[in-house]
Amino acid sequence: MNLPIKVNEREKRALIIGGIVALLILAFYMFSWYSDTKKNVKEFSEARLLMLQKQMEKISGKDIVQKRLEAVTQELDRQEKALLGGNTPPVAAAALQRFLKETAASLQIEIKQERTLNPVDGPLYLGIPVEIGFTSYTKGLKELLLKLRKSPFLLNVSEIQVRVTNISKPDEIYTTLVVTGFIKKAGDKAPAGKEDKK
Repeated sequence: MNLPIKVNEREKRALIIGGIVALLILAFYMFSWYSDTKKNVKEFSEARLLMLQKQMEKISGKDIVQKRLEAVTQELDRQEKALLGGNTPPVAAAALQRFLKETAASLQIEIKQERTLNPVDGPLYLGIPVEIGFTSYTKGLKELLLKLRKSPFLLNVSEIQVRVTNISKPDEIYTTLVVTGFIKKAGDKAPAGKEDKK
């Protein structure tokens, strides 16, 4: 091919070398671009993988929290079975009095005094205290307290007073117990159209 411009051998060599240098520079830039792109893709992939791992951990964490919540709910349901029967304090107090009489009678203890005290307001439950008075031997008192502790209901002996009725028989005592059972509090919401007036 004849060039319109006359180029001597020396200039031809310079042009060829310049072309090779230009190709090498272009190849270097192409390689750098490829390396940077590859690095960016790798970093992006690692970031995506890390994000997916964190999302999986969150999902896994939610499962753990859900399982714990279910376990707590089951335990709460189990414990609430130990509450007194009845939705109101008078009904619950009557049930507790009946239970105390039956338990005492099984030990040949006669309850001579009983009365219902004012309910004790708690965060979630109402305490229903019942006071009973009876005469028994120390062994009978011990057995009664043991039976109350092992009862199917959640009971608390919040007060106990003991006095000797006969000095010649000091093992015969008159005992006053305050036994508290519990019921679930009614919902805080008032019926529609019947809001509490303060």
